[in-house]
Amino acid sequence: MKTFTRILILGATSFALAACSQTTKEETNEAAESAADDTAANAAKAGDAIEKAGDDASAAIEKAGDKASDAIDKAGDKADAAAANAKQNTGEAIEEVGKDMQAPK
Repeated sequence: MKTFTRILILGATSFALAACSQTTKEETNEAAESAADDTAANAAKAGDAIEKAGDDASAAIEKAGDKASDAIDKAGDKADAAAANAKQNTGEAIEEVGKDMQAPK
């Protein structure tokens, strides 16, 4: 009977170790899957952040281009106005000179 009890205890211990081994294996697999899921989620977040940064940069470049275009347009308008004003002043100055030359002395 003593031998049978020892065999029974040894068998029960073997089953317990096998169960612990299986549990450990399952928990290790779950941890690995969780780590892989976390890594995938972080990679997706990083990709989204990179895409957003690219979109923000594109928007900033477009806005800067629009501002530069507006500034060029305003400078052109000012130059046109200055040229028209100078033309007007030159014409008036020529008229004055002409009047002075025709005036009796």
